[in-house]
Amino acid sequence: MINLSLAQINPTVGDLEGNLRKIEDVIENYSRFSHIILFPELAISGYSPEDLLLRIDFIKACERALEDLISFSKDHECLIGVGLPLWDGDVFNALALIFKGDLVGYYKKARLPNYGVFDEVRYFREGEEPLIVEVNGYKIGFSICEDIWYPDHVERLTLLSGAELLLNVNASVFHEGKQEFREGFVRSRAQDNICYVAYLNLVGGQDEIVFDGRSMVIDPLGRVVARAKAFEEDILTVSLNLEEVRRRRLLDLRWRFASKEIDPFPPIGKFKIKAEGRFEGRMENSPQSEEELYKAIVLATKDYVEKNNFSGAVLGLSGGIDSALTACIAVDALGRERVKALFMPSRFSSKESYEDAKALAENLGIDLIVISIDEIFAVYRKIFEETLGIQDFSVADENLQARIRANLLFYISNRENLVVLSTSNKSESAVGYTTIYGDMAGGFAPIKDLFKTQVYALARYRNSIKEVIPERIFKKPPTAELRPYQKDQDTLPPYDLLDALLKPFIEENAPLSEIEVLPEEEKIRVANMVRKAEYKRKQAPIGPKVTGRAFGKDWRMPITNKFTFKVT
Repeated sequence: MINLSLAQINPTVGDLEGNLRKIEDVIENYSRFSHIILFPELAISGYSPEDLLLRIDFIKACERALEDLISFSKDHECLIGVGLPLWDGDVFNALALIFKGDLVGYYKKARLPNYGVFDEVRYFREGEEPLIVEVNGYKIGFSICEDIWYPDHVERLTLLSGAELLLNVNASVFHEGKQEFREGFVRSRAQDNICYVAYLNLVGGQDEIVFDGRSMVIDPLGRVVARAKAFEEDILTVSLNLEEVRRRRLLDLRWRFASKEIDPFPPIGKFKIKAEGRFEGRMENSPQSEEELYKAIVLATKDYVEKNNFSGAVLGLSGGIDSALTACIAVDALGRERVKALFMPSRFSSKESYEDAKALAENLGIDLIVISIDEIFAVYRKIFEETLGIQDFSVADENLQARIRANLLFYISNRENLVVLSTSNKSESAVGYTTIYGDMAGGFAPIKDLFKTQVYALARYRNSIKEVIPERIFKKPPTAELRPYQKDQDTLPPYDLLDALLKPFIEENAPLSEIEVLPEEEKIRVANMVRKAEYKRKQAPIGPKVTGRAFGKDWRMPITNKFTFKVT
């Protein structure tokens, strides 16, 4: 029986001392119950340090932190696996194995992801060999994240060399629908190799990505026998009967024949370790759909504010659905005492908008500061009339109002060390229906990767917990209220149709001819709005990636771009 502890922690990039303290606290509390304690990919440095990995001084600082951990481990009788960047003639994404004050060895990640939000080929060299140890007579192998996605590479060689338990450490980025796929392929690895697989994931927000945790253990039949919490730090300890692997392998000729065809890698060390107790697998709930998205965004917002040492957040409440949802996220992430809201009416703002913003603020328990922008706007208009002779009212005047509001928010931000939360959503930023340096301005954009229809769905989900968003906000037509009688649908298709076009066009690169929504001319118009708005998106604040393809690292389109979309 092997007692395994999966330490699903939330490290901070570059906070080597803080990350080391987290690691040591886990070891202090769990070492006597564990034969093995495992920490996530790049746990010492945080994931991903990006171009810090190009600095030798940073790599050496991570290695010094490892030396401190090795010294700390002297009084703890368990095998410890911890991820860090390693210098060995080049930089490797490595897992260090430690036992009672000694460095046992390193596993170096063999497959480097270089797609979507990942740029590991830029930073790391590929490893080439398995790493196997023997604990109490059982062989245990290791891999890092992407390695397990390849069924016939180092991971397969590790298991055919006799490993009965595969420990896979991860920094697996969340997006909607990923967990079901993730569990599916990890279950396949366990079944194909007749072994236990322990899949350990990071948790926490890091700039525009968020890690959801949900670490798990899979048995040789492909069953999930333990699962850690979603979107929270958690230590999952489980006792594994590896005799089950041996019995099942004896009954499966496929594994016997496959294992005869390789030169097995021997264990690099053999350990006799004592551990107290026996632990049944704990199965935590794995949230789905709107609950999953909402928890991801709340965690990302909380970590961005706290890891960057802001005191809290400030946002503009308009009485609309986007700012209402953003306010709920902010309060759930930070607590009501750390959230400040401004209602900034103009001559075009309706009485209903104020009433709805006020009711929402009262329901959330946050203060609502009311500052009219009318006098400020009038001063601008007077200056433009006197100096430029401008008399008519245009889109520039609409955008001016949004930029005045942004100035007020950033004034409060500067005064009180509050991050400005942008309330722009993915549908608006896709087609440029947002004001650069205005309503799209901010330090962080919680709903940046939500289509408008998803905004409504998440707002309904939040109200299912406690009804805080006034019903009228859901029912009234979306409007920016920057000119009389304005409605979003004056400029855009209805959001349900717009999103039905944008989702496959953006996330799947689907050609317009295959998207069966909207007339042909309207599809072309919307697609070219997406192209023309690229310069705005490049200057937008970051926000958490929660869909398959987010504007940011996932989306790398040129700003200067003469390609026009057609239905062919």
